[in-house]
Amino acid sequence: MRRATAFALTGGTLAAVTAGAVAIGRHRGPGPETPTSSGEDLQFTLFAPGGPQGFWFNGPIGWAFAKFQPFGHAGVYEVVAEMLDPQPEDELLDLGCGPGAFLANKARHARRVVGLDPSPVMLAEAEKRLADRIAAGTAHLVLGSSAELPFGDGEFSAVTAITAPANLVEVFRVLRPGGRFVYVDELGADPQKAHSDRTGGSLWPYTESDTRRMIEEAGFTDLAVRYKGVWVLADNRIVSCRKPAAP
Repeated sequence: MRRATAFALTGGTLAAVTAGAVAIGRHRGPGPETPTSSGEDLQFTLFAPGGPQGFWFNGPIGWAFAKFQPFGHAGVYEVVAEMLDPQPEDELLDLGCGPGAFLANKARHARRVVGLDPSPVMLAEAEKRLADRIAAGTAHLVLGSSAELPFGDGEFSAVTAITAPANLVEVFRVLRPGGRFVYVDELGADPQKAHSDRTGGSLWPYTESDTRRMIEEAGFTDLAVRYKGVWVLADNRIVSCRKPAAP
């Protein structure tokens, strides 16, 4: 397996928006102006400001997407919260936090929450949602990429990546022993295939078994997988796992 697939996962939002289907809705597949490379760096730059598809999460379209996303992902947030089971003592990092809806609605009682996103437009919306917690010092927003996380080793007890790219090596590093990780990938609808055999299309063609292998190779244990339909054109694979506890 290539290093890119062994050490990184890419959330479905990236590949789905690439197709440009259903206005701001999403279905996978490379569009005519989309790079076809599946290189390790592509997933972290494709939709960042200045990236080939960066307009989806920046500027006027990004502003509209920030308003729409919390409603479109509400059902997924429910499942992620069930699998993560946020606790009052948690310090939670949300990769690709977008407009901050998951942190605001499902991690209200966590001790500290941190949202990371490469889009200033998304973070501006997240700042509005988390204004009280930011003022209280229990929430922090960071503009940046999840390729290399700007956090210390073992800083968090939980990490989420909801249809956002995640460098598994970095996630493992910033988690404390016993820390939990929940990852969501958006899949193209294909009634001819079981959920476990569906992938994100040609850019990120990973089945459930591929995903399990990548996560296990990164050192995580206690894997569980659930599926949640969101759009007519998409389902979501939701994976929870854990960094092994200290011996």
